[in-house]
Amino acid sequence: MTPDAKQILVQLRETFYAQFAAAMKRDVSVTKDNSLVFSPSLAAIASWVDDQQRFNYLSVTAHTAPDALFPNRPLTLRITINPPSAVMTNTKTVHKKTGLNLNQAWSLNLTVLPEELEGITHWVASWIHSQDNDSIAIGAPYRLKVTPTEDDRDYQVWTQSAWYSLNPEEQPIVETVEREQPYQAA
Repeated sequence: MTPDAKQILVQLRETFYAQFAAAMKRDVSVTKDNSLVFSPSLAAIASWVDDQQRFNYLSVTAHTAPDALFPNRPLTLRITINPPSAVMTNTKTVHKKTGLNLNQAWSLNLTVLPEELEGITHWVASWIHSQDNDSIAIGAPYRLKVTPTEDDRDYQVWTQSAWYSLNPEEQPIVETVEREQPYQAA
């Protein structure tokens, strides 16, 4: 990852976590606890306890980023919420520290472009609340693409612009059709 991309990620992550904590309307803790997250960057995570007294957590990381070998690769960000425990957390450590079990009822991987991160914050909080109380989330501010998974509790979602930035061959071709000018009397 280039130094510029790293700096963008750090700034966007901090802003997102602050806005997310406000949008959740409950206590959200932001930490860099190495025992809770396995990540080369030991990225900060946001965590909270839901109404069912389950531990939940969210991280914002780079999904793709420009680097020395691929300087034109787009920076895409992934918001990961409650991934399967074997992926990012040590369940026993979380249980020891908090006395709570991890929320394994659902998980979300949402991939966005950097300029979309701030705008998606309230939707993420609303989506989380909808999972906890079987309500309907507010409408997303961007068009979303859901990709299938084997587990119906695991949601893989992309903004369409993030998807097309990595899969440009799938972007629909929009043809412009010239229309005849209406007849105008002289």
